[in-house]
Amino acid sequence: MINPGMRGALAARLRAALRLLGRSRCQVTLLLTADAEIRSLNLRYRKLDRATDVLSFHQQELRGVTDPAGDRIFLGDIVISVETALRRAGARRLPGELARLGIHGLLHLFGHDHHRPTQAKVMRALESRLLRGTRTSGR
Repeated sequence: MINPGMRGALAARLRAALRLLGRSRCQVTLLLTADAEIRSLNLRYRKLDRATDVLSFHQQELRGVTDPAGDRIFLGDIVISVETALRRAGARRLPGELARLGIHGLLHLFGHDHHRPTQAKVMRALESRLLRGTRTSGR
């Protein structure tokens, strides 16, 4: 389902997103997994007994990508369910969906959220900018 080339391309896009944010010295861990494992994590940490597309576990709470505390640190973990991504996007669009989920998870590590409309608008705009910016620079 996921070959080494797809995995490498996703990692490259996340590195490119960090560069675009001026955070190229930050690090994240990326785990590509199945629905069963992400469901277990979702239940354990969020008390939601269902699979989801992406989870983020931050190392420290940040107030956005410009928070000075978010420079040169290990940001945390991003966990993506490849099964859910494949169901939503299909095989042809899977690389793009994985990139979207990875960048979405990365923004959560920086403290962005989408629970309130104003927060969601800011996060969506930043996500779109990073997706566009990493299409070419992440390859």
